[in-house]
Amino acid sequence: MDAGRHPMGQARAVKLRAWRLPLPLIDCRMRAPAIVGGGALLVALFMLPARYHLGEPLKLERSIVDEWIPFLEWTIWIYVSHYLFLILAIWLPKDDGLRSEAAYGLMATAIIGSIIFTVFPTSVPRQSPNLTGATGILWQQLYSVDTMVNALPSLHVANTCLASVALASRGGLWRTAVPLWAGLIILSTLTTKQHYAVDVPGGLALAAICFVLVRFGVEYRRIGRI
Repeated sequence: MDAGRHPMGQARAVKLRAWRLPLPLIDCRMRAPAIVGGGALLVALFMLPARYHLGEPLKLERSIVDEWIPFLEWTIWIYVSHYLFLILAIWLPKDDGLRSEAAYGLMATAIIGSIIFTVFPTSVPRQSPNLTGATGILWQQLYSVDTMVNALPSLHVANTCLASVALASRGGLWRTAVPLWAGLIILSTLTTKQHYAVDVPGGLALAAICFVLVRFGVEYRRIGRI
């Protein structure tokens, strides 16, 4: 007998589903609200630890890797392309499930990250880039909104990894372009000195945790069937 149709098998499947959090599936109709609403939530959670955190931020020390990697002012353009990367990860996927995983995964990193940065704030020293021209203006804008409590783990790294899964599913040239783009974004966190090398594995670990949560801990349901 098919185990899936056996009464005990069905009961086990129902029990397993009961442990999964039901959330709305983000289909094509929900892309814009997810980007706007989710973006506002991410910004709010990003700024919260800057105002409310426990104690003085721990200043991270440079490692040998950080000494070896140069500070490259122009890579700020790659660094901020991260935000376009996230938007495309919600807008472009053909698979609604992967789009939903990306959107809720980004929210999960923001929530967990906010808790970490509140309880255990960390920082790295700011660089002194040339603040002239378009690149200088971009640095000024970044420093005007960036906080000094969110070094470890790197949300830039975590979010890029989560978004990559959905964006690469687009297929075609995206399968090649996405890993390359994602790798450059992660590298730019070090060449802009927004993060130190230790923050990268921290971001990878956070991405792995959130990926497991949204892949195995959530049941996505279309609006109207919740």
